[in-house]
Amino acid sequence: MFKFVAALLLLLASPAAASNELQGQPLDKIEYMAAAHGVTVEKLNEADSALLDAATGTRPMPSEIYLLMLKTSVIIALVHDGIVVISTDPIERAAIDKILGRSGV
Repeated sequence: MFKFVAALLLLLASPAAASNELQGQPLDKIEYMAAAHGVTVEKLNEADSALLDAATGTRPMPSEIYLLMLKTSVIIALVHDGIVVISTDPIERAAIDKILGRSGV
């Protein structure tokens, strides 16, 4: 539990260092701690997942894509059976918005 809390606090202070610490963590704990610190967690629907797959390449299947929305960046987390299996370094939020066809967000 301490490692998880430390990773989430590190996520807020230094997202690049924290993203790799999310691997192996239960999604429900990440969602709980993220909400407590103002980080939005968004599960992508099938259409948005297909857009992201097309832009970034094939992801391990089966997995669901979650976005951890920070102020100016996003961490992509692939989740299988409620556990984060892969998490990325932060990506500029504008880049994700462009891939997903979101404007004015």
